[in-house]
Amino acid sequence: MANKKITIRDVAQEAGVSVATVSYIINDRKDVKISDATRKKVLQVINLLNYSPNQTAKALASNKRGQIAFSITNNSSPIKLAERMYVMKKLSGFFHKKGFELLFLPCDCLEKYDLVDAILCFDMPKEDFKKLGDVNFAPLIALDTYIDDPLFFQINTKVSEVKKKADEHFNNQSYIYVSTAPEEEKVKEILEKTFANIVFVETISDLNVVAGKNILVTSSVLKDCLPSEKNLFYVPSYTEEKCETIFECFKKASDRIPIESHDIEI
Repeated sequence: MANKKITIRDVAQEAGVSVATVSYIINDRKDVKISDATRKKVLQVINLLNYSPNQTAKALASNKRGQIAFSITNNSSPIKLAERMYVMKKLSGFFHKKGFELLFLPCDCLEKYDLVDAILCFDMPKEDFKKLGDVNFAPLIALDTYIDDPLFFQINTKVSEVKKKADEHFNNQSYIYVSTAPEEEKVKEILEKTFANIVFVETISDLNVVAGKNILVTSSVLKDCLPSEKNLFYVPSYTEEKCETIFECFKKASDRIPIESHDIEI
C-alpha cells in the first residue's frame, strides 16, 4: 500500500468502517452520530497511512485558521512555569512574524480542539501527548520531549552539542548543569547520562547549592536567576534556528508532507 496512492477506501478498509463514515469524520459532520472510538480509530488510520483527502476535504483542510496552540501539563514549580512562559513568548513572537498567532491551551484541556492548525506540546509526558493526540486531528508536534512515534515530529535539544560547548568553555574543568526536571523520563535519563554533574531545581532557593561553582544552563529563566554568578555559561535552548526548524516541521505536518525522519535534534 506504501507504493500507491492511498484512497478513502483504503482508510475505510483498514479502520473497518464504511467510506461514508470516513468522509463524515474528515468533514467533521456534526449531524451524523459517530462514536468517539470510531472517530479516534479513523483519525489514527488516516495519520498512519498518511492519507491525503479528496479535493473537497483538501479545501476544508487548507482553510488555515492562522492559529497554533501551545500546550503544557500541570507543574507546581514556579521556575518551571516561568520557563514555559518564556518559551511560549519566544515562539509567539516568532510565529506572529510568520502570520500565525500562538494560543495557550490549558493544561487539563485533553479534548478535541478544532480552532487551530497545529498543537505544540512543550515538555509533555508521553502519556499526556498520546491522550491529546487521540482526540485531535490537528497535527501535534512534541517539543523537548521524546514521543518516539513516527506519526509525530519530536524536536529536542542536541545535548551532546551543548556538552561539547560547555567542555570547551570550562576547558574540561568540572561544572554543574542546572535545569528544571523534564516531564518525560527519557529526557531526564539522556541528560543524566550526558552530564557528569547535574542539578534539577524547582525553586529559587534550590539554586543555593550551586553558588560559586562552574554552572551550565540552557534556560533563559535560570540564567536570569543567577546574574551574580561569574562562572556561568549559557547555551540557549531556543534559538532562531530552532524556532525556524519548528516552523518548518509545522508546515510539513499541517500539509501532510512525508519526510525521512520525524526525530530532530538541534
